[in-house]
Amino acid sequence: MYRQAVVRARKRICLEPWVIGLITFISLIVLAVCIGLTVHYVRYNQRKTYNYYSTLPFTSDRLYAEFGREASKNFTEMSHKIESMVKNAFDNFPLKGKLVKSHIIKFSEEDHGVLAHMLLIFKFRSTEDPENVNKIIEHVLHEKLQNAAGPPKVDPESVEIKKINTTETDMYLNNCCGTRRIKSTKESLRIIGGTQVEEGEWPWQASLQWDGIHRCGATLINSTWLVSAAHCFRTYKDPTRWTASFGVAIQPPKVKKDIRRIIVHEKYNYPSHDYDISVVELTSPVPYTNEVHRVCLPDTTHEFHPGDEMFVTGFGALQNDGYGQNHLWQVQVDFIETETCNKSQVYNGAITPRMLCAGSLKGKRDACQGDSGGPLVGSDARDIWYLAGIVSWGDECGQPNKPGVYTRVTALRDWITSQTGV
Repeated sequence: MYRQAVVRARKRICLEPWVIGLITFISLIVLAVCIGLTVHYVRYNQRKTYNYYSTLPFTSDRLYAEFGREASKNFTEMSHKIESMVKNAFDNFPLKGKLVKSHIIKFSEEDHGVLAHMLLIFKFRSTEDPENVNKIIEHVLHEKLQNAAGPPKVDPESVEIKKINTTETDMYLNNCCGTRRIKSTKESLRIIGGTQVEEGEWPWQASLQWDGIHRCGATLINSTWLVSAAHCFRTYKDPTRWTASFGVAIQPPKVKKDIRRIIVHEKYNYPSHDYDISVVELTSPVPYTNEVHRVCLPDTTHEFHPGDEMFVTGFGALQNDGYGQNHLWQVQVDFIETETCNKSQVYNGAITPRMLCAGSLKGKRDACQGDSGGPLVGSDARDIWYLAGIVSWGDECGQPNKPGVYTRVTALRDWITSQTGV
Protein backbone atom coordinates (compact mmCIF):
# COMPACT_ATOMS: atom_id res chain seq x y z
CA MET A 1 0.00 0.00 0.00
CA TYR A 2 1.29 3.38 -0.93
CA ARG A 3 1.62 6.03 1.74
CA GLN A 4 0.33 8.99 -0.09
CA ALA A 5 0.42 12.37 1.67
CA VAL A 6 -2.98 13.66 2.75
CA VAL A 7 -3.45 17.36 2.00
CA ARG A 8 -5.88 19.22 4.21
CA ALA A 9 -7.15 22.69 3.47
CA ARG A 10 -6.19 25.32 6.07
CA LYS A 11 -8.83 27.58 7.45
CA ARG A 12 -7.84 31.26 7.03
CA ILE A 13 -8.06 33.35 10.18
CA CYS A 14 -8.69 37.07 9.79
CA LEU A 15 -8.14 39.50 12.66
CA GLU A 16 -10.04 42.69 13.12
CA PRO A 17 -7.94 45.86 12.61
CA TRP A 18 -8.48 46.94 16.23
CA VAL A 19 -7.03 43.60 17.47
CA ILE A 20 -3.90 44.05 15.31
CA GLY A 21 -3.49 47.57 16.67
CA LEU A 22 -3.83 46.38 20.26
CA ILE A 23 -1.22 43.64 19.76
CA THR A 24 1.18 46.15 18.18
CA PHE A 25 0.64 48.63 21.02
CA ILE A 26 1.27 46.00 23.71
CA SER A 27 4.42 44.79 21.87
CA LEU A 28 5.79 48.34 21.76
CA ILE A 29 5.16 48.80 25.49
CA VAL A 30 6.94 45.52 26.31
CA LEU A 31 9.88 46.53 24.07
CA ALA A 32 10.12 49.97 25.73
CA VAL A 33 10.08 48.41 29.21
CA CYS A 34 12.86 45.96 28.25
CA ILE A 35 15.01 48.75 26.82
CA GLY A 36 14.40 50.90 29.90
CA LEU A 37 15.35 48.07 32.27
CA THR A 38 18.50 47.31 30.27
CA VAL A 39 19.58 50.97 30.25
CA HIS A 40 18.87 51.25 33.98
CA TYR A 41 20.80 48.04 34.74
CA VAL A 42 23.82 49.13 32.69
CA ARG A 43 23.82 52.64 34.15
CA TYR A 44 23.31 51.43 37.71
CA ASN A 45 25.99 48.77 37.52
CA GLN A 46 28.54 50.76 35.52
CA ARG A 47 31.51 51.57 37.71
CA LYS A 48 33.58 54.73 37.75
CA THR A 49 37.24 54.81 38.80
CA TYR A 50 38.39 57.13 41.60
CA ASN A 51 42.14 57.61 42.08
CA TYR A 52 43.73 59.05 45.24
CA TYR A 53 47.19 59.93 46.50
CA SER A 54 47.51 59.40 50.24
CA THR A 55 50.18 59.83 52.90
CA LEU A 56 50.00 57.65 56.01
CA PRO A 57 52.25 58.52 58.97
CA PHE A 58 53.42 55.52 60.98
CA THR A 59 55.99 54.36 63.48
CA SER A 60 57.96 51.14 63.39
CA ASP A 61 60.48 49.26 65.46
CA ARG A 62 62.67 49.21 62.34
CA LEU A 63 64.93 52.03 61.29
CA TYR A 64 63.96 53.87 58.12
CA ALA A 65 67.24 52.84 56.50
CA GLU A 66 66.15 49.21 56.78
CA PHE A 67 63.13 49.58 54.50
CA GLY A 68 63.53 52.92 52.73
CA ARG A 69 65.20 51.49 49.61
CA GLU A 70 62.80 50.51 46.84
CA ALA A 71 62.60 46.80 45.94
CA SER A 72 64.56 45.68 49.00
CA LYS A 73 63.15 42.78 51.00
CA ASN A 74 62.31 45.06 53.94
CA PHE A 75 60.65 47.60 51.61
CA THR A 76 58.46 44.83 50.19
CA GLU A 77 57.50 43.49 53.63
CA MET A 78 56.64 46.94 55.02
CA SER A 79 54.68 47.88 51.89
CA HIS A 80 52.74 44.62 51.99
CA LYS A 81 51.80 45.15 55.66
CA ILE A 82 50.48 48.67 55.10
CA GLU A 83 48.70 47.81 51.84
CA SER A 84 46.99 44.86 53.55
CA MET A 85 46.06 47.03 56.53
CA VAL A 86 44.35 49.56 54.25
CA LYS A 87 42.67 46.85 52.16
CA ASN A 88 41.23 45.22 55.28
CA ALA A 89 39.83 48.57 56.39
CA PHE A 90 37.82 48.81 53.15
CA ASP A 91 36.92 45.13 52.98
CA ASN A 92 33.79 45.31 55.13
CA PHE A 93 30.24 45.60 53.81
CA PRO A 94 29.14 47.81 52.05
CA LEU A 95 32.65 48.72 50.79
CA LYS A 96 33.83 45.20 49.95
CA GLY A 97 35.33 45.14 46.47
CA LYS A 98 35.39 48.92 46.09
CA LEU A 99 39.14 49.24 46.69
CA VAL A 100 40.75 47.60 43.65
CA LYS A 101 44.36 48.58 44.32
CA SER A 102 46.48 49.98 47.14
CA HIS A 103 50.10 50.54 46.20
CA ILE A 104 52.99 52.01 48.19
CA ILE A 105 55.03 54.33 45.96
CA LYS A 106 57.74 55.20 48.45
CA PHE A 107 58.57 55.94 52.07
CA SER A 108 59.94 59.24 53.31
CA GLU A 109 61.53 60.01 56.66
CA GLU A 110 59.86 62.59 58.91
CA ASP A 111 60.89 64.20 62.22
CA HIS A 112 58.56 62.03 64.28
CA GLY A 113 58.32 58.89 62.17
CA VAL A 114 57.88 57.82 58.57
CA LEU A 115 55.41 58.67 55.81
CA ALA A 116 54.07 55.97 53.51
CA HIS A 117 53.14 57.46 50.13
CA MET A 118 50.33 55.38 48.65
CA LEU A 119 48.09 55.21 45.61
CA LEU A 120 44.49 54.14 46.20
CA ILE A 121 42.28 53.12 43.27
CA PHE A 122 38.54 52.58 43.84
CA LYS A 123 35.58 51.65 41.68
CA PHE A 124 32.13 52.91 42.71
CA ARG A 125 28.84 52.87 40.80
CA SER A 126 28.64 55.77 38.39
CA THR A 127 25.39 56.84 40.08
CA GLU A 128 27.24 57.61 43.33
CA ASP A 129 27.71 61.26 44.23
CA PRO A 130 31.49 62.03 43.93
CA GLU A 131 31.39 64.18 47.07
CA ASN A 132 29.81 61.34 48.99
CA VAL A 133 32.47 58.93 47.69
CA ASN A 134 35.22 61.25 48.93
CA LYS A 135 33.61 61.47 52.38
CA ILE A 136 33.27 57.68 52.61
CA ILE A 137 36.93 57.12 51.74
CA GLU A 138 38.18 59.78 54.16
CA HIS A 139 35.95 58.38 56.92
CA VAL A 140 37.30 54.84 56.48
CA LEU A 141 40.92 55.98 56.45
CA HIS A 142 40.50 58.12 59.56
CA GLU A 143 38.19 55.83 61.53
CA LYS A 144 38.71 52.22 60.50
CA LEU A 145 42.51 52.37 60.78
CA GLN A 146 42.18 53.22 64.48
CA ASN A 147 41.88 49.54 65.35
CA ALA A 148 44.30 48.23 62.74
CA ALA A 149 46.74 45.72 64.16
CA GLY A 150 50.42 46.67 63.90
CA PRO A 151 53.32 46.87 63.59
CA PRO A 152 53.65 49.28 61.99
CA LYS A 153 51.44 51.64 63.99
CA VAL A 154 49.59 54.00 61.66
CA ASP A 155 48.40 57.43 62.85
CA PRO A 156 44.91 57.65 61.26
CA GLU A 157 44.23 61.23 62.41
CA SER A 158 47.18 62.50 60.37
CA VAL A 159 46.33 60.61 57.18
CA GLU A 160 46.04 62.95 54.19
CA ILE A 161 44.35 62.16 50.91
CA LYS A 162 43.78 63.98 47.62
CA LYS A 163 41.98 63.02 44.44
CA ILE A 164 44.15 62.66 41.32
CA ASN A 165 43.39 61.92 37.68
CA THR A 166 44.27 58.90 35.57
CA THR A 167 47.31 60.58 33.99
CA GLU A 168 48.81 61.32 37.40
CA THR A 169 48.05 57.76 38.57
CA ASP A 170 49.82 56.30 35.53
CA MET A 171 52.81 58.56 36.10
CA TYR A 172 53.21 57.40 39.71
CA LEU A 173 52.82 53.70 38.86
CA ASN A 174 55.16 53.85 35.86
CA ASN A 175 57.88 55.39 38.00
CA CYS A 176 57.71 52.40 40.35
CA CYS A 177 59.80 49.42 39.33
CA GLY A 178 58.28 46.08 38.38
CA THR A 179 54.67 47.17 37.79
CA ARG A 180 52.57 45.74 34.98
CA ARG A 181 49.47 47.49 33.64
CA ILE A 182 48.22 44.53 31.59
CA LYS A 183 48.39 40.91 32.70
CA SER A 184 48.35 37.75 30.60
CA THR A 185 44.90 36.19 30.33
CA LYS A 186 45.91 33.45 27.89
CA GLU A 187 47.77 30.28 28.81
CA SER A 188 51.40 30.56 27.77
CA LEU A 189 52.90 27.17 27.04
CA ARG A 190 56.21 28.10 25.46
CA ILE A 191 57.94 30.66 23.27
CA ILE A 192 58.39 27.83 20.78
CA GLY A 193 54.81 27.83 19.48
CA GLY A 194 53.63 29.84 22.50
CA THR A 195 51.87 33.10 23.19
CA GLN A 196 52.36 36.58 21.83
CA VAL A 197 52.58 39.46 24.30
CA GLU A 198 50.18 42.40 24.48
CA GLU A 199 51.45 45.96 24.80
CA GLY A 200 52.29 46.75 28.43
CA GLU A 201 52.55 43.13 29.66
CA TRP A 202 56.37 43.13 30.00
CA PRO A 203 57.32 46.82 29.67
CA TRP A 204 61.04 46.38 30.55
CA GLN A 205 61.84 44.17 27.54
CA ALA A 206 64.27 45.66 25.01
CA SER A 207 65.61 44.50 21.65
CA LEU A 208 69.31 45.08 20.99
CA GLN A 209 70.02 45.58 17.28
CA TRP A 210 73.35 45.58 15.39
CA ASP A 211 73.08 47.73 12.26
CA GLY A 212 69.29 47.58 12.65
CA ILE A 213 69.06 43.77 12.93
CA HIS A 214 67.87 42.16 16.19
CA ARG A 215 70.65 40.20 17.90
CA CYS A 216 69.76 39.96 21.59
CA GLY A 217 67.27 40.88 24.28
CA ALA A 218 67.90 43.15 27.26
CA THR A 219 66.11 44.48 30.35
CA LEU A 220 65.53 48.10 31.36
CA ILE A 221 66.69 48.62 34.98
CA ASN A 222 66.46 52.42 35.02
CA SER A 223 65.91 55.15 32.45
CA THR A 224 69.45 54.91 31.00
CA TRP A 225 70.75 51.40 31.80
CA LEU A 226 70.01 47.94 30.43
CA VAL A 227 71.18 44.52 31.61
CA SER A 228 72.02 41.88 28.99
CA ALA A 229 74.32 38.90 28.36
CA ALA A 230 78.08 39.24 27.85
CA HIS A 231 78.13 36.82 24.92
CA CYS A 232 75.95 39.20 22.88
CA PHE A 233 79.01 41.46 22.49
CA ARG A 234 81.70 38.83 21.97
CA THR A 235 82.05 39.74 18.27
CA TYR A 236 79.94 42.87 17.94
CA LYS A 237 81.62 45.41 20.24
CA ASP A 238 81.26 48.88 18.68
CA PRO A 239 78.50 50.68 20.67
CA THR A 240 77.86 53.16 17.83
CA ARG A 241 76.49 50.34 15.66
CA TRP A 242 74.09 49.12 18.34
CA THR A 243 70.61 50.49 19.06
CA ALA A 244 67.96 49.51 21.63
CA SER A 245 64.23 49.48 20.92
CA PHE A 246 61.28 49.07 23.27
CA GLY A 247 57.71 47.83 22.90
CA VAL A 248 56.13 44.53 21.84
CA ALA A 249 57.28 44.90 18.21
CA ILE A 250 60.75 45.47 16.82
CA GLN A 251 59.18 47.24 13.85
CA PRO A 252 57.66 49.67 14.51
CA PRO A 253 59.17 50.27 17.98
CA LYS A 254 57.56 52.33 20.73
CA VAL A 255 60.91 53.95 21.52
CA LYS A 256 64.37 53.62 19.95
CA LYS A 257 67.66 54.74 21.54
CA ASP A 258 71.34 54.79 20.61
CA ILE A 259 73.97 53.11 22.79
CA ARG A 260 76.68 55.11 24.55
CA ARG A 261 78.75 52.27 26.02
CA ILE A 262 78.80 48.56 26.73
CA ILE A 263 80.41 47.05 29.84
CA VAL A 264 81.07 43.31 29.83
CA HIS A 265 81.90 41.52 33.08
CA GLU A 266 85.68 41.33 33.42
CA LYS A 267 85.54 37.64 34.36
CA TYR A 268 83.56 36.56 31.31
CA ASN A 269 85.80 34.40 29.14
CA TYR A 270 84.37 32.62 26.09
CA PRO A 271 83.75 29.69 25.58
CA SER A 272 82.88 29.51 29.28
CA HIS A 273 79.30 30.55 30.10
CA ASP A 274 80.23 31.82 33.57
CA TYR A 275 79.77 35.54 34.41
CA ASP A 276 77.64 35.95 31.28
CA ILE A 277 76.44 39.47 32.05
CA SER A 278 76.83 42.97 30.62
CA VAL A 279 75.31 46.40 31.19
CA VAL A 280 74.47 48.84 28.41
CA GLU A 281 74.18 52.61 28.77
CA LEU A 282 71.81 54.55 26.52
CA THR A 283 72.73 57.95 25.06
CA SER A 284 69.57 59.52 26.57
CA PRO A 285 66.91 58.50 29.12
CA VAL A 286 63.85 56.47 28.17
CA PRO A 287 60.61 58.24 29.16
CA TYR A 288 58.48 55.96 31.33
CA THR A 289 55.01 55.12 30.00
CA ASN A 290 52.43 52.35 30.48
CA GLU A 291 54.24 50.43 27.72
CA VAL A 292 57.88 51.12 28.65
CA HIS A 293 59.33 51.21 32.16
CA ARG A 294 61.79 49.41 34.41
CA VAL A 295 61.90 46.08 36.20
CA CYS A 296 62.95 45.71 39.85
CA LEU A 297 66.44 44.45 40.66
CA PRO A 298 66.47 41.96 43.57
CA ASP A 299 68.74 42.25 46.60
CA THR A 300 71.59 39.78 46.86
CA THR A 301 69.57 38.07 49.62
CA HIS A 302 66.38 37.83 47.55
CA GLU A 303 65.28 34.20 47.26
CA PHE A 304 63.57 32.54 44.31
CA HIS A 305 62.32 29.08 45.23
CA PRO A 306 62.15 25.83 43.27
CA GLY A 307 58.76 25.56 41.62
CA ASP A 308 58.20 29.33 41.59
CA GLU A 309 56.33 30.46 38.50
CA MET A 310 58.49 32.66 36.30
CA PHE A 311 58.27 34.13 32.81
CA VAL A 312 60.89 34.54 30.11
CA THR A 313 60.25 36.80 27.13
CA GLY A 314 61.99 37.41 23.84
CA PHE A 315 61.98 37.99 20.09
CA GLY A 316 63.85 34.75 19.42
CA ALA A 317 63.17 31.67 17.31
CA LEU A 318 60.07 29.50 17.77
CA GLN A 319 62.11 26.35 17.18
CA ASN A 320 65.74 25.31 17.35
CA ASP A 321 67.75 27.01 14.57
CA GLY A 322 64.60 28.90 13.53
CA TYR A 323 64.09 32.57 12.69
CA GLY A 324 63.56 35.46 15.10
CA GLN A 325 60.20 37.16 15.50
CA ASN A 326 59.13 40.77 15.04
CA HIS A 327 56.60 40.43 17.89
CA LEU A 328 57.45 39.68 21.53
CA TRP A 329 56.63 36.19 22.87
CA GLN A 330 56.39 34.85 26.41
CA VAL A 331 56.69 31.52 28.19
CA GLN A 332 55.93 30.45 31.75
CA VAL A 333 58.77 28.40 33.25
CA ASP A 334 59.57 26.87 36.63
CA PHE A 335 62.63 27.58 38.75
CA ILE A 336 64.73 24.38 38.98
CA GLU A 337 67.17 23.64 41.82
CA THR A 338 70.86 23.76 40.93
CA GLU A 339 71.31 20.31 42.46
CA THR A 340 68.74 18.91 40.05
CA CYS A 341 70.19 20.83 37.10
CA ASN A 342 73.69 19.52 37.83
CA LYS A 343 72.64 15.86 37.67
CA SER A 344 74.44 13.71 35.12
CA GLN A 345 71.36 13.37 32.88
CA VAL A 346 70.82 17.14 32.85
CA TYR A 347 73.93 19.39 32.73
CA ASN A 348 76.36 17.13 34.59
CA GLY A 349 77.90 19.68 36.98
CA ALA A 350 78.16 22.60 34.52
CA ILE A 351 75.93 24.95 36.56
CA THR A 352 78.02 27.41 38.62
CA PRO A 353 76.82 29.67 41.50
CA ARG A 354 76.41 32.47 38.90
CA MET A 355 73.81 30.44 36.98
CA LEU A 356 70.26 29.21 37.54
CA CYS A 357 68.01 26.85 35.62
CA ALA A 358 64.39 27.42 34.64
CA GLY A 359 62.00 25.63 32.34
CA SER A 360 60.71 22.09 32.50
CA LEU A 361 62.58 18.80 32.69
CA LYS A 362 59.89 17.44 30.34
CA GLY A 363 60.98 19.97 27.74
CA LYS A 364 58.84 22.17 25.44
CA ARG A 365 58.99 25.31 27.66
CA ASP A 366 62.14 27.27 26.94
CA ALA A 367 63.80 30.29 25.42
CA CYS A 368 65.66 29.87 22.12
CA GLN A 369 68.15 31.53 19.76
CA GLY A 370 67.67 35.31 19.66
CA ASP A 371 66.34 35.46 23.23
CA SER A 372 69.87 35.77 24.70
CA GLY A 373 70.27 38.65 27.12
CA GLY A 374 66.54 38.89 27.76
CA PRO A 375 64.75 38.78 31.11
CA LEU A 376 63.64 35.92 33.31
CA VAL A 377 61.33 37.47 35.91
CA GLY A 378 59.45 36.41 39.04
CA SER A 379 56.93 38.26 41.20
CA ASP A 380 56.50 38.81 44.94
CA ALA A 381 53.41 38.89 47.17
CA ARG A 382 52.60 42.42 45.94
CA ASP A 383 52.66 41.33 42.27
CA ILE A 384 55.86 43.33 41.71
CA TRP A 385 58.25 41.77 39.20
CA TYR A 386 61.97 41.20 39.76
CA LEU A 387 64.75 40.29 37.34
CA ALA A 388 65.80 36.77 38.39
CA GLY A 389 67.91 35.79 35.41
CA ILE A 390 69.39 36.71 32.04
CA VAL A 391 68.94 34.32 29.10
CA SER A 392 72.38 32.73 28.69
CA TRP A 393 72.65 29.22 27.24
CA GLY A 394 71.16 25.74 26.92
CA ASP A 395 71.39 22.51 24.95
CA GLU A 396 69.22 23.30 21.90
CA CYS A 397 65.68 24.53 22.76
CA GLY A 398 62.91 22.84 24.71
CA GLN A 399 64.56 19.42 24.93
CA PRO A 400 63.77 16.99 27.80
CA ASN A 401 66.26 17.27 30.70
CA LYS A 402 67.79 20.36 29.07
CA PRO A 403 66.12 23.42 30.65
CA GLY A 404 67.25 26.96 29.94
CA VAL A 405 70.29 28.25 31.83
CA TYR A 406 70.28 31.87 32.98
CA THR A 407 72.78 34.22 34.58
CA ARG A 408 71.77 34.49 38.26
CA VAL A 409 71.15 38.20 38.92
CA THR A 410 71.32 37.99 42.74
CA ALA A 411 74.86 36.54 42.49
CA LEU A 412 76.01 39.50 40.37
CA ARG A 413 73.82 42.22 41.91
CA ASP A 414 76.77 44.03 43.50
CA TRP A 415 78.60 44.08 40.15
CA ILE A 416 75.57 45.73 38.48
CA THR A 417 75.55 48.43 41.18
CA SER A 418 79.31 49.00 40.86
CA GLN A 419 78.95 49.67 37.14
CA THR A 420 75.65 51.53 36.97
CA GLY A 421 74.89 52.89 40.44
CA VAL A 422 71.48 51.17 40.29
